[in-house]
Amino acid sequence: MSNIFRKLIFPFLLVLWSAVPALAGDVEHRLDALERELTEKPGDFRVYWENGLRFDSKDRRFKYRLGGRIQNDWAFFDADPEIEDAFGSQKDGVEFRRAQIYLSGLLYNRVQFKAQYDFAGGTAKFKDVFIGLLDVPVVGNILVGHFIEPFLLETHVSNKYLTFLERSLLFEAFAPDRNPGIAIYDQELDGRLFWAAGWFKEAASDPPVARESGNNAVTVRLAGLPWFERKGRHLLHLGASYSYRDPPGGTARFRTRPEAHLTESRFVDTGPLMADSVQLANAEAAWVAGPLSLQAEYTRAWVAGGVKGEAGFDGFYAQAGWFLTGEHRPYLGGAFSRVIPRKNFLDGGGLGAWQVVARYSQVDLDDAEAGVKGGFEENITLGLNGFLNPQTRLMFNYTHASPSTASGDLDVLQMRFQVEF
Repeated sequence: MSNIFRKLIFPFLLVLWSAVPALAGDVEHRLDALERELTEKPGDFRVYWENGLRFDSKDRRFKYRLGGRIQNDWAFFDADPEIEDAFGSQKDGVEFRRAQIYLSGLLYNRVQFKAQYDFAGGTAKFKDVFIGLLDVPVVGNILVGHFIEPFLLETHVSNKYLTFLERSLLFEAFAPDRNPGIAIYDQELDGRLFWAAGWFKEAASDPPVARESGNNAVTVRLAGLPWFERKGRHLLHLGASYSYRDPPGGTARFRTRPEAHLTESRFVDTGPLMADSVQLANAEAAWVAGPLSLQAEYTRAWVAGGVKGEAGFDGFYAQAGWFLTGEHRPYLGGAFSRVIPRKNFLDGGGLGAWQVVARYSQVDLDDAEAGVKGGFEENITLGLNGFLNPQTRLMFNYTHASPSTASGDLDVLQMRFQVEF
């Protein structure tokens, strides 16, 4: 028995005795960590600036962001007499295109929200107002509220980051904008593939209310990056979207301004059309190679239920941009994002970032077989963008608009002074 004790039990007791201090230290460390977690005040937040004012809890389970933007636009018009005879005088003007403020956040690292309002018209107007649930098994992320339908690449580029003052002719003519709805969305393939699908109700009122029977829309978008290198300095983006719509009141209408918000004139307009259903399809592509960027989209609309059957309309745009100072268009989540100058304007002699841009766009709202004469329009726009710093931007656009609905042309010079926070 003494031999067994000496050879087996005694060594085991020695090992156990030597481990006691380490075990005691580990237990003490765990108790200290638990005590710190329990005594930490849930209201303790870190306040900091990162392209906006942010508030994060210490455990980062609660995050809030307060921000907004101001866009002050100026426009000068030179219209041929035929344009003014057909559409009235085109008067120079100035406006606050947007004056928005928002609060967004993340609750319990699971629930997101945003409440964004625009005060440019003197009263608060709904913009993005939604609640979302993140990382739901099988479906991905869920969004409920008032937000942009997943259609058209231009739609998904925030107006803070647009290449031109206004989106192309396609946007107002065809693209559904913000509507009440519920959507699911997610990213696949390590963030190289983006998809979204939603059910919406069109609401023209503010705040948005949709009471009409029917009035349903289903919209889906799929986009991805077949090529992505050097953290997005070189990339190829391809995508497509589709929307099936049950128009409210059984009517549909397609029209658009000449890419200038300060004119109330719409040179092409189908007027109200009888419609049992509307289908929209869009193809999108973008290419970035360092300071050079190209982007194009094509949209087709089909209207069923008219007096003479189905009517069809379409349009497209193609644009190019070149950063004179060497920056590139940043890409994030299936769209383009904020430009960061290499050196801010007047910061140690910096110039900021400067970009020259050009765009051709057209829409065709004529369908002879269906008896619709909405008109054809093509626009050419040249521009210069100055990014003084990540939050401040100057934009200068010249647009030449040529509608078929009048024999003359319209020239527009526009400027924007923008700050976001």
